[in-house]
Amino acid sequence: MTAPKGTTQLPPQLSTIAPEVDDMYMFIYWVAVVSFLLITGFMVYYVVKYRRREGMKAEPTGHSTLIELVWTLSPLILLAYLFHSGFSSFVKAAVPPRDAIEIRVTGMQWSWVFEHPNGAIQQNELIVPKGKPVKLIMSSSDVLHSFYIPAFRIKRDVVPGMYTTAWFEPTEETQEPLTLFCAEYCGAPRGISSGSLVDEPNSNHSTMIAAITVVSPEEYDRTVHQLFIESQKPPADCDGNDDPMACWGEKLYSSKGCVACHSTNPAVNQPGPSWALVWGETRAFEDGSSVVADENYILESIRQPQAKIVKGFGNVNMPPYGERNLPKAQVDAIIAYMKKLRQ
Repeated sequence: MTAPKGTTQLPPQLSTIAPEVDDMYMFIYWVAVVSFLLITGFMVYYVVKYRRREGMKAEPTGHSTLIELVWTLSPLILLAYLFHSGFSSFVKAAVPPRDAIEIRVTGMQWSWVFEHPNGAIQQNELIVPKGKPVKLIMSSSDVLHSFYIPAFRIKRDVVPGMYTTAWFEPTEETQEPLTLFCAEYCGAPRGISSGSLVDEPNSNHSTMIAAITVVSPEEYDRTVHQLFIESQKPPADCDGNDDPMACWGEKLYSSKGCVACHSTNPAVNQPGPSWALVWGETRAFEDGSSVVADENYILESIRQPQAKIVKGFGNVNMPPYGERNLPKAQVDAIIAYMKKLRQ
């Protein structure tokens, strides 16, 4: 299978809307090229033809109604065509088919979380079926982001406090994953305020990317079913571990983006409180209260992170992780990992 080739200006066309977008782009591009050549050519021609010469007296030019009509109506017709074509494509790109597969997307510093219709969760990876329309219902848990997949020709802002939608229909299975970018600057790299920039995956705006894989509808169904099953138990490579749940929690610490704000080394300063030695510790909060860090406190801190803010971290805006983003089994694994860090 050979994927459609892109051009020097554009990536491959891998969605149903992509050809229309590219046709409009190329039309505007060549109109601009031709207009530039015509305007520049006529300008040079008349500058040379009517340049000042000794012994020649300039005569006033006459009036031409035809020329004035041409240079007035031509841009008007061109703009009317551009508006009609652009608006038609906009409506088509904005209104998804009724039978579209709905996938919920959450943007957060610095990762993307995807929830399939069956409840399966993916982070910074998304699998979609070829030949099936996919509707994205998107929201942000912190700041403004922008969902951009060049090969599908879709770009839509992801806004906190509201839902935005987009849709696409892939036309080809991919041999290599496509790239999803955040096309809206959504914050400085962590640690920059303290002068210690830590270089880790998905720790800043420039690395807030995800891999998009297009597969057959049958493989899509199998994969999301397997993803749902795997989300309820530790991964296979933790089976031989002396504490499989803690092993799973350590993997979730990285895959769920916790590593971006929380360290597991008390000597390392990061935007959020360290997980090292947290289990069983008395936590002091901004409102003057305190509590011993047990299962209930950890669960509340994950589900409602603003309910109890650790003293000294009042400016940290951690997004809430609900049951859909972090099922109870995964919360238990994270708690097991915190217990192990205390040992």
